[in-house]
Amino acid sequence: MKFSTRHWRHALWIGLLVLTGFALFLSSWRRAVGPFFAAVEWIHIVGGILYGLAIVGWSRVVFPWRRDRDGKLGPGYARWGYLILIMLVVSGAGLLVGPSPTRAIATVLHGLAALALVVWVIWHLLTRLPVSRQPTGEWHLARRRTLRWLASAIVAVPVVMGLPTLLKMLSGRLFNAGSNEGALPGFVPYTVVDGYPHIPRDRWHLWIHGLSEDLVLSWADYATLPRRTVVINFRCVTGWVVPHVEFEGVDLLDFLLQRGWNPSDKPWVTFYSGDGVYTDTLNIDQIRQYRPLLADTIDHEPLPVAQGFPVRLLVPHMYGYKSVKWLVGMHIARTAAPGYWEQRGYPQNAFFGSYP
Repeated sequence: MKFSTRHWRHALWIGLLVLTGFALFLSSWRRAVGPFFAAVEWIHIVGGILYGLAIVGWSRVVFPWRRDRDGKLGPGYARWGYLILIMLVVSGAGLLVGPSPTRAIATVLHGLAALALVVWVIWHLLTRLPVSRQPTGEWHLARRRTLRWLASAIVAVPVVMGLPTLLKMLSGRLFNAGSNEGALPGFVPYTVVDGYPHIPRDRWHLWIHGLSEDLVLSWADYATLPRRTVVINFRCVTGWVVPHVEFEGVDLLDFLLQRGWNPSDKPWVTFYSGDGVYTDTLNIDQIRQYRPLLADTIDHEPLPVAQGFPVRLLVPHMYGYKSVKWLVGMHIARTAAPGYWEQRGYPQNAFFGSYP
């Protein structure tokens, strides 16, 4: 197979993984894929596994190695690109399997490899500009090379778009740089809107509809409620884990029962985020089994804004998408109302191991 053919097949495969990867990573892209989000995730995971097996097992056939006249491998930039891809494959596998510490390390490695890929792609584009010097000393712009370069640059755009979010995640992981505005170490700051809602405690209210009487609690009311502490491994459905995180807040089941909830009549609770978009649901069996928390502190500190300040739902032993951030309301009903990600193909009963 010719080098150019192998190069472009390889580039298309990488382009698919890049596009699907950033569709999982960037909030604007996640909204755009909408109900196809679960399919995009499967494409990324399965495609990554198949590509990893190909470049590890048949690297001389699959990877676009350019060789000199003596048959030796060509320039070093290709070897660096191969190393970055191997890091992505290995760390991606670590996100899918293994205990919490392994997944935590894999998150860092996957982020670092993605960052290295950003740098490598930009450098590769700049050093492969479709301009060549002719024997006459004049510069020549080749049409075919220009079109190929533009296609490559377009594929690189989402990689560059993801750089700020990627750096924010890595800064929290590696340098313990979390603040009330940003992400805590280890957490990837996912949202389904642009930015985070800023809700001061003195303006926060929690409304509850569907009881015998509708209720609205202020922060002053909430602060008087009995409290409970849980320590969990916080796990995202995309693979990353933050081990041994301590949350403190109000026990959801006790809170609702003390306010007259009759779960035999209305077994479903829908939770609403202050971002105006995100929702999720739990039923009485799940609430009894997992004992969710209305959480307002994490590791003895108030929740950062990126983690749902002032109050979020925390569902132990379920994936993070069930734990609604910036919680402002609950609706109790006889039937289920599928949440944001349930409408996009994710399971409603999202206990660890249920997905993917």
